Amino acid sequence: VPDFSEDQYSAVQALVNQRYGENIELHLADSEMQVTSKVAEVMVCPVLFWTARDCNFVVMRTGEEQYKAQYFYTLDEQFSTTQETFNTIEDCVSVLLLTQSDHEREQQGIISSRTGSDLN
Repeated sequence: VPDFSEDQYSAVQALVNQRYGENIELHLADSEMQVTSKVAEVMVCPVLFWTARDCNFVVMRTGEEQYKAQYFYTLDEQFSTTQETFNTIEDCVSVLLLTQSDHEREQQGIISSRTGSDLN
């Protein structure tokens, strides 16, 4: 699996910085992981990760143009997106950030489809 390109790194940096309104430090690493549940084989994959608002984010490159993502607060609180894989890093990171944002609002009791009449 190829490493992240400079363009991909820059795209992720821009999306993350836009989401949080500040420069968030990204880290590069490699991780051994099972790419699909159908195959027990473990592969070494490049990973981009960062931390923001007490949440950790991981984007894994699992193929030439294939990405997976998850976020977690603790080892017991791990979440992924409803879409298992993505074909572009931009889509992967955008959906990851949106999914975590929705989760954060739900944890705070904010549900976007509610109106004032729902609260009475």
